[in-house]
Amino acid sequence: MTTETSGAATTSEALAEAIGILVASADPEDVEGYLRLITVAADVEAQSRRLLHDAVAAARSSGATWAAIGATLGMSKQAAQKRFPVATPTPPLDPDERILGPVTAFDEMKELAVAGRYGWHSVEFGPFYHRVVRTPTQWEHQRVSMLRRRVKSASDEGWQVIGSTFPYTYLKRDLGVPALPEPG
Repeated sequence: MTTETSGAATTSEALAEAIGILVASADPEDVEGYLRLITVAADVEAQSRRLLHDAVAAARSSGATWAAIGATLGMSKQAAQKRFPVATPTPPLDPDERILGPVTAFDEMKELAVAGRYGWHSVEFGPFYHRVVRTPTQWEHQRVSMLRRRVKSASDEGWQVIGSTFPYTYLKRDLGVPALPEPG
């Protein structure tokens, strides 16, 4: 069995176990039980769809081509682009807000570190961007794997969760040090 196959088997086994627990909690012995099972299955499907979209966005942010993503999913690059549109928001911004981007998984933490010294901290993010807000103090940002238990203990160290998208959770903390004046 190859590593790729064993990884898929492990994922399938974990998913089957989780679904088994959910099915047991739905306990379909009558019509109402089967309707609860439909609700559980629909939720699993929605979460899987969200995970796939997040994985594609993360792959694009890391430099994967649409052709490679399409090939991985067994479709053309055009079909992948159509199924997984990646849009950068154009929300109205307050004077103390900016869009930091375009950034990728390779440079976003460096860009956030620079912005953080000037008092900017991330409040929202997506593929290729971070929406940042300015405050009078410096900020530190961190990106950790969603699979690590570190996120649970982060609040003890003053970290705030900005949000998660496969495969990362983004954190920030106020350093309590006056922000540097903006250059120029």
